[in-house]
Amino acid sequence: MQDLKKYHVPNLDRALLVLEVLAKHAAGLNRNELASLTACSPTMIYRICMTLTHGGFLLRNEETGVYRLSRKLLDLGCQGSDEYSLAALAYPEMVALRDETGVTNMLGCLYNDEEGVVLEVVESRHHLRFVVEKGFRTSDFHTGAGWKSILAFLPSARLQAIVKKMTFKKFTEYTLVTAKAFLNDLSNVREKGYALDRQEATVGIHCSAAPIFNRKGEAIGTINMSGFTDQLPQKDFDKNGLLVKRTANRISRKLGYEG
Repeated sequence: MQDLKKYHVPNLDRALLVLEVLAKHAAGLNRNELASLTACSPTMIYRICMTLTHGGFLLRNEETGVYRLSRKLLDLGCQGSDEYSLAALAYPEMVALRDETGVTNMLGCLYNDEEGVVLEVVESRHHLRFVVEKGFRTSDFHTGAGWKSILAFLPSARLQAIVKKMTFKKFTEYTLVTAKAFLNDLSNVREKGYALDRQEATVGIHCSAAPIFNRKGEAIGTINMSGFTDQLPQKDFDKNGLLVKRTANRISRKLGYEG
């Protein structure tokens, strides 16, 4: 067996640590904060961060000196995955859904049960459109149809553990602000097979979403169509919910799901 210490690159270790730390702080960190969290010197952190920024892996706010992850790592992950990757399988279905409905739709997943991450976006072609940036991350699961569509189909113990950590911040007058209301909504999601966001995150925006299942029947992702209330009116909630559900089901079958 080869001696791995012989090929160890300490500065690469430090750079990877910086990326891991920034992945847990979506708003970014400055040089001193990174130095404190990584036990590296501020000078070393500056050199590492400037190198990563030059390579396009980090973004730097010139006024505040705050560094945050760029979308390059996400893009590389999608490009480097095999033909059965979720993003690769979902994209054609997302384009078809966009062309049929005219609104933006997004592919998302959970990360460590702590954040929802937007993996892919197919934007509406309308000159006025609602868009969430690829790579967007949030822990506000109670405000997004996509996150609700995944959580509704998680094992009970796992769901309860997630709900216990949620703060239920109020964003609009329609936001679900208690665990009881949220869990009741998830019960409706399980019954219908799709979730709704009725201006719960942003006033004027409606969303419909459905879960994507793998061959084991596990909810591993979501397709979420989002638009202005006049594009996705309340009277069409059921129609659009079934539409996004059919799209998610087609992707699930590509992953081997037979349910």
